[in-house]
Amino acid sequence: MTPFSRAVQIELRKQIDTVGAWVGYGVLVATVVACGAFGVSAVTRVPSFEVGELIVMAGLPAALTSSIVGVVIGVGDAARGGERDGVLSGNTRGRLYVARGAACGIVTGALVLFTIVVAGSCTVTAVLIGGRISTFALVGAIGQVAALAFSSATFGFGIGATVRSLALGLVSVVLLVLVLDVVLTLLGPWSEYVRFSTLQSGLTGMAPAVPTATSGLIWVLIPVVVGWFRTRAVST
Repeated sequence: MTPFSRAVQIELRKQIDTVGAWVGYGVLVATVVACGAFGVSAVTRVPSFEVGELIVMAGLPAALTSSIVGVVIGVGDAARGGERDGVLSGNTRGRLYVARGAACGIVTGALVLFTIVVAGSCTVTAVLIGGRISTFALVGAIGQVAALAFSSATFGFGIGATVRSLALGLVSVVLLVLVLDVVLTLLGPWSEYVRFSTLQSGLTGMAPAVPTATSGLIWVLIPVVVGWFRTRAVST
């Protein structure tokens, strides 16, 4: 049986060792840098700024696109029977699922870390060109970006593993997050218990604990569990 660490390395390499992956991550990196530059322009026009503001500005693209990253990794090469090689090497499908999940966490963590580095560079740049720091508020801002990114990535990972189709997974994420969530907001106050936006608001400290927990159950835990059973039950 392949060691679990080796299985994670293999799954991780599948996600970064293609031209398409490098193009996609390159666009994301460029977007983060562009948002950081915009943040520098914005904070230097005011008397003083919080460092946390720059972290959030730079990290917004990573937080918003992490669900797409999650879908891509969740699907992986499963739709083409790519899990068979892992099974033949002695791994169970469940073990491969966990390895893909770990790879998703590593990629998402790298995006968050890159965001922090960009925000730090932007902070230095802003100060050098005349900006004044009022407060740092680093921990809260980093926590917000990380919470948004990891929750989105986990949701996307579960959806991708469940549908096992990249096109269907991406469409599902867009429809669920951008369409269904908006529709739910029109149905009354009760919908805060089942909206993805409630989960993300709660993770940034802007929503009560109970609605955040129920929304997390629906949008994160259930997709991951369904993806687990779907992966174990597939016969390809």
